[in-house]
Amino acid sequence: MVHSLVGLLVLSMAATGDADSTAKRDVVIAANAKCSITFSRKTGELLGIRNVPLNDPVLKGSPSFGTPFRIHTDFSGEWLLNTDAEKAAQTHLGPEGLAVTNVRRSMDATWDSLHLTYTGGGLECVLRIALEFGTGDSTWTLSVKNTGTEPRDFFVEFPRFEGVQPGSDDAKRKQTVLNQAGWIGEAWKGGGGIYGNGGQWSMQWHALFDPASHSSFGFIVMDPELRNKRLALNKPRIAIQYFPPKKLAPGETVALPPVWLSIRKGDWKHIAKAYAVCYEKPMPHAEPPQWFRESDLIDGEHFKKKGKNPADQGLFVLDDFRQLPAAVIQSPFDNTEYAFWSRGSMLHGVHTDGDNLVREDLGGVAALREGFAGVRKLGLHSTLYIEGYIVHKESDLAKSGKAERWSVMHRDGTIGGPYTNQGFLHMCPGCVEWQDHLVSLVTRALRECGADGVRLDSLGFYFLPCYNPAHKHGSPFDYNVWIQQLLAKVRDAALKIKPDALLTTEAPVDFYGQWFHGALTQTYAAEISPMRLALAPYRAVAYTQAGSVWGSLSGFAGGRDDWGPNWNSPEANWLSARAPVHDILVWGNVADDSPQTNDNDIITRRFMSNRGDAIVAARVSAKGDHWPGGVRLSDRRKPYEMLIRRGGAPPETIAVCDIETLSWQSYKPAVRDRCLVVSTESNWILVVIPRAGNRVVTFDPLPQVRPGQEATIRPTALTGDATGEVEIWAPGLLVGQDGCQSQVRLGESLTIRTPNDALPGWYQVRVRGKDILGVKRLLHVVKE
Repeated sequence: MVHSLVGLLVLSMAATGDADSTAKRDVVIAANAKCSITFSRKTGELLGIRNVPLNDPVLKGSPSFGTPFRIHTDFSGEWLLNTDAEKAAQTHLGPEGLAVTNVRRSMDATWDSLHLTYTGGGLECVLRIALEFGTGDSTWTLSVKNTGTEPRDFFVEFPRFEGVQPGSDDAKRKQTVLNQAGWIGEAWKGGGGIYGNGGQWSMQWHALFDPASHSSFGFIVMDPELRNKRLALNKPRIAIQYFPPKKLAPGETVALPPVWLSIRKGDWKHIAKAYAVCYEKPMPHAEPPQWFRESDLIDGEHFKKKGKNPADQGLFVLDDFRQLPAAVIQSPFDNTEYAFWSRGSMLHGVHTDGDNLVREDLGGVAALREGFAGVRKLGLHSTLYIEGYIVHKESDLAKSGKAERWSVMHRDGTIGGPYTNQGFLHMCPGCVEWQDHLVSLVTRALRECGADGVRLDSLGFYFLPCYNPAHKHGSPFDYNVWIQQLLAKVRDAALKIKPDALLTTEAPVDFYGQWFHGALTQTYAAEISPMRLALAPYRAVAYTQAGSVWGSLSGFAGGRDDWGPNWNSPEANWLSARAPVHDILVWGNVADDSPQTNDNDIITRRFMSNRGDAIVAARVSAKGDHWPGGVRLSDRRKPYEMLIRRGGAPPETIAVCDIETLSWQSYKPAVRDRCLVVSTESNWILVVIPRAGNRVVTFDPLPQVRPGQEATIRPTALTGDATGEVEIWAPGLLVGQDGCQSQVRLGESLTIRTPNDALPGWYQVRVRGKDILGVKRLLHVVKE
């Protein structure tokens, strides 16, 4: 132990490049073979953070980077959400105004720690940095004590890192942008914002890295109490700003949430994965219903009443809600979400009204319940859209005066908002009456209408201060507290009605996952989305406009293009192709390194679970880090090779699906440099490598049939053992003697019968079974 500490001390001095013993006495260093952190003994200023293996001073541009925190105090005027602390505070304590009064270093078997005490301005600040042995990871903590005789209001920035410039290529440096599910973008271009507003900062972490040198700087704020905070990015400064000002009584101490800082060779992925581990216990996620784990898409549709207007034509232009199964079977994605189902859309032509009474012109509650039951018999599910934020001025709620009483109020007493010009009032999530109203709407949707789930629109996209005295708020800035109360109430009530109900919001925020199962996202990352790695099992689902190609690369359920009931289309093929490995794609792990190809235009993604690996490769038309809309396949085409690194003995066969043609084949890959080699000309393929006895089982494409006719299938194994039984599941059809499912031996034929009253449309036929990765195909039933 003594020898290891001596070695660390020698390494510590070498890492700083000290010239003489005097200089050594002027600094204090925590260091190991991965990272060094250096402070001035005289001033307490941070002198540098070094990535030792890369010899990269991560902080650049100055001989000193000030204190890694800043305190603003002695405020004039009232604190508002957009208050600039630099202008509103009279006193700023950091490099100026604070004197370091104690500096020491301590080491044990786990940590090399620095302790610095600063005093000034009637405050005492204690900073501790603990660098973990053998890693570039350190934990930073800060406590602030009021040593004066009067209460003090102060606003803290911690951490506050100046000069953050990992690597040397400033023009190509990247960062995480945690807007919704997030993406990887150009450093210092956007990003940051208020935590809890999913359109700004949806998770409590951030990473900045240089792709050329692989020098990375990333941190996690370890704050399960979800304090109000803002990520401020002002090149080259990164700071976490806590708000509103904290009042400290004389002698009182406040501890800021710890920050885990990681200096490594890499990018951002290890930060995301560490975040998942960090919050697994303090912020446990609600387990999603099993049917949602198997769900391939949330597809939004609007109801219209069928009329004489030629423009009012389409799948969901109905005479009656009972016609829902006939519409859904034309595009059998698993979960369709419906708007314009409430009475207000009939009377006022708005997508939501706040009353959420079922439309009488389409048959009312009884018809809607019957329609949903019919959809469920087809093996599919239905979700109702309920607005969680706005109420229309023509609704009964508004006319009764309740909506105005429940509204968010600004400091000046006004209640306007972004949707005022569209005739809406804006509800406060901290208003108990509004919370209870949403509970009643959700439970009614599940109990009376028979919906499988509810999505509360708008929630996740805001952080709204509220000064409405009728709501009796403890603080106008308790938005994240109010949202937690609302989500908890809705979840508790909903699951009493329907234990497997799906609960989602519009934008994803990490802590929502304690009560709700997921949310939509409009961020389409060229790389894997940060939230896909950082949160589990809370899941974002792609909006329709993401496109099926992006959906295949994202690791999320969803992704659909604009199309009608013509199934000769990309999303129809992806809907079927993904079925054998859906669980791996959406709920499995994402590999740190993607398979390599000899064509730079090919994007690859590798997903893994104990059942096998699923690799998606696509040549796409888009460029850049963030695709604002759907991405399509490229028009360019040429052969390429993909190398898939594997440990152990190579498999004799794997399964490959050409998604463009929806053709499956058993494939014997070549082996080169311990990699499987897949050669193809397809612009879009899925490679499946089963593990632990799992097998890929397929059957030939199905013919077009009429009601009352039959089709025959013969399942065969593409990989592994070619014997044994599998189950055929075909909801809405007749299989064998057991309704919609029956057993059949591999290599033998099974007859699927179409009921005489079968609705025209596309019916899913799926192979299932223990250790079976079963292919899904669609049987097209046409009119007589």
